[in-house]
Order: sequence, then C-alpha cells, then structure tokens
Amino acid sequence: MILRLSDSLARGIVAVIGVLVGLWLSFFSIRAAIAQYGAAGESDGRLQLAVRLEPGNPLNWYLLGRHQQYNLENPDSALAEESYKKAVALNPLFTDAWLELGTGYELDGNFDEARAAYLRAKKSYPASADVSWRYGNFLLRQGDQVRAYTELRRAMEADPRRAAAAFSRAYRSNPSIDEILDQLLPAKQSVYVDVIAEAVSARQLAVAQTVWAHLVALRPRLAIRDVDRLVAALLSSGDYSAARRVWDQGVDTMDLPPLLQPVGSVIWDPSFETQINGASFSWGYRPIVQGVIVGVDRSEKLNGLQSLRLAFDGKHNPNLDAACTLGIVQPKTTYYFSAWVKTKDITTENGIGFRVYTPDDYKAAVLKTHEFHGTLPWTLVDGDWISSPNTHRVNVCVTREPSDNPEVRISGTAWVDDVNLVAKPSERRKP
Repeated sequence: MILRLSDSLARGIVAVIGVLVGLWLSFFSIRAAIAQYGAAGESDGRLQLAVRLEPGNPLNWYLLGRHQQYNLENPDSALAEESYKKAVALNPLFTDAWLELGTGYELDGNFDEARAAYLRAKKSYPASADVSWRYGNFLLRQGDQVRAYTELRRAMEADPRRAAAAFSRAYRSNPSIDEILDQLLPAKQSVYVDVIAEAVSARQLAVAQTVWAHLVALRPRLAIRDVDRLVAALLSSGDYSAARRVWDQGVDTMDLPPLLQPVGSVIWDPSFETQINGASFSWGYRPIVQGVIVGVDRSEKLNGLQSLRLAFDGKHNPNLDAACTLGIVQPKTTYYFSAWVKTKDITTENGIGFRVYTPDDYKAAVLKTHEFHGTLPWTLVDGDWISSPNTHRVNVCVTREPSDNPEVRISGTAWVDDVNLVAKPSERRKP
C-alpha cells in the first residue's frame, strides 16, 4: 500500500517520526560531545563524566587511569589499575593500557602481574619499539640482564636515538662497559657517538674514553663535533695528554689535507690547511670583528694550500686577538716560536704581531713579538718562550694592539703562515 503524503494523518505521523529521530540523534550527539569534552579534560570530575556517559569507550577508561596514576595531588594506583583493567577488557589489544597497567603493578610490587601485563603489550604490538623499550627497562630493574638486553637492543634497532639512554641505564646495574658494548649496543658509529655524548654530559670521562676506544676501532668517519665534545671535556678536567690523543685519533678519521707540521711542534695546524675553526686545537677566529675580515686565502701563501689573511677596513682602531690556537706543552721547558708574515699597505705604527702565553699561570712569561706594518715580503718572526712550572697549555695568537691615538684608523692586508712552537733541546751542563 502506497502512503500518500496528501493525507493529513500520514503527514503528521511522518513529522512525529522525524522529530523523534532528530531528538534521538541530538541526544546521542550531545552526549558524545559532552563525553569528548570530559575525556579531553585533566580533572577527575571531567574524566569521570566521560566514563559515565560512554562506559564502553576504552580510551576514556585509559585516560582516567592515567589521571589516577600520575595525579601529583592524590595519586591512587589501585583505582588506576582498575581503570586500566576496564580499558583492556573492552579492547584486549590496547597496548598503551597494558603498558601502564604493567607500570602500576610494578610500582605496587606485583612483579609477576607486571611481567604478564608487559607480555600482553608485546603480544598486542610485537613490532613496537616503545613496548620493547619499556619491557626491557622493567627486566633490567628486575635483574634479568639477558632478556633486558634483548628487548633494549630490539628497541634501539628501531630507534637508534635510544642508545645513549640504554647505555646509561645498563651501566647503573652493570659496571662492565665492555659487556654492555658487546651484548647490548649495536656496533655503530652513531650509537657510540651518542653514548660518548651522554657520558660527557654526566662527567663520566673514563666511561667516555672507553667507548671512544671502541669507536676508533670501527674505523669511523667522524665530524669535528663528534671529536671535540670529548676533547673539550678532557681539557676542562685537566687531562691534557688524553685530550690531545683523542683529538689526533679523531682528526685522523677525517678527510683533511696534509698538515705541514714540523716534528715536535705543539701547533696542530701551523699553515692553516684545514677549514676547521673554533675547535679545541684548531685555530679560532671570527670572520668579521672590529673592522677586520679574517679568513683563509688560497691566492697567497708561503707553503701548503693557503694562509691566514687579515684585511683591515680603515675605519677602526682594533684591539684584538684576531686568531688563536691552543697547544699542550711541558712545564719548565724552553720553546722556539716562529711564524711568517707578509703585509701590504698596513697603515699606523701598530700593525700585526704575535703573543705566546699560558692560561694556566697569569704570572708566567709572555712572548710578544714586534709588530709588522707597511708593505713587506714574507718575513720571519721568531723568539723564545719559557713555560713555567705550572704550565701545561699554551695559547698562540695573532694580535693587533690599538694605536695610542684613538683617532688613528688601520687599513691594509696581512697574511700569516707556518706558525710553530717547538721545544728546544736541553743544554747539557759542562762537567
């Protein structure tokens, strides 16, 4: 039988049904919106509202459980566990709920239940790096080292950025660094670099050096930042010989041009052959400072590929160490300093010179060379410097001291090459 809409009774029935359906949909839409509002909150009242309105939604129970577990004002692990249980009862594959339930059980000392919850999390999401990570940490805390390393290694294979944290946590329970490196960490350059950085941050320099030895054995291709982090920490701790050893081993892995370094010179890069600037044993300079442009120049050099150029803009009267480098020296030793300078149209009586001094002893001797100005071909400047009994480090700087007349402005260009500091042979006493 076909309903005719022209019939007034039929139209009324349709209208009533439409209104009822609309009210029904509106009710559930409003309830869902209110439940969503409650679930998005951080208060107990709003989360309780969400589970009352939508008790069949496992996410609401999970969010309520997290609030009950991690609420700083009134944490309640028992209530949290009950909420997590309801979440996983509604959705047995709810991985995060299983993980939090495992955490809750562990905090309460229910270790067997915790292990079972972590295993259910693994079953629900076998490939999850986070599940392996959290389960591995649980096993580590339980002293199950073999299984812990298996899970943590699986997590690191998925996310190598976890390596430093994995090493740090394993080291707390197992002081054998070699065992951790062999059994836990993948033998990868990036992994070892991250572990060294973590150890340096924790001031565990002996640990960092042990891992460094394993890293060097991999024959890596390192960047200067990978090397200098440990070197700077060793220098800061006063272990100068170790700092230079690590530096030399690290830069040997890089694709650098040959360094024109005479035997015995404490200057790492005498002829400015590398492009490394500002690291521990490299030259350090700012490209533009006080009207001076500082940088390497391949068009003018005494030896090698390039020299250091200083170009003065004629608008300033600078007082600065334009470029400096650090060396490791022996106490109570006489050193021979030498460098080569070329100048072009350097104005003022105060041109460029050199200063050799130690940061270890402010009372120690300082070598200050005479200054070069005007126009000169490549010219040798040299002198002796004696380290004090407390000296282990030396700074060598290219300097420019200001003119006594503040109105004077310096212009022109200077080049520097082959800067060296070599210990002089000890003189034998006559019998």
